[in-house]
Amino acid sequence: MRPLKEKLLIKDATINKVQFDKEWFFSFEDMAFYLKEDLSEVEFIHLPMLIDGVEEIVKCCTFEDILRGRKEL
Repeated sequence: MRPLKEKLLIKDATINKVQFDKEWFFSFEDMAFYLKEDLSEVEFIHLPMLIDGVEEIVKCCTFEDILRGRKEL
C-alpha cells in the first residue's frame, strides 16, 4: 500500500480537491487512480468541484475516509 500524507495530497496538482467546511475533500476517481487501489470500501459524498474551469458534481472523500476504507493487500 502506498503511504499517504494529507499535506502532500493537498499540494498535488494532479488530484482535484475542494475545501468545504474547513475540511479537504478529494476526488474519489483521482484518488483511486493516484493510489492504483480498489477504493470500493471508501465512503464518499457528492460535492460541486471546479475542474478545468467547469463546475461538476463529483464523488469526493476525505483523507480520513480514504484511510478507513483502504483495503489491506
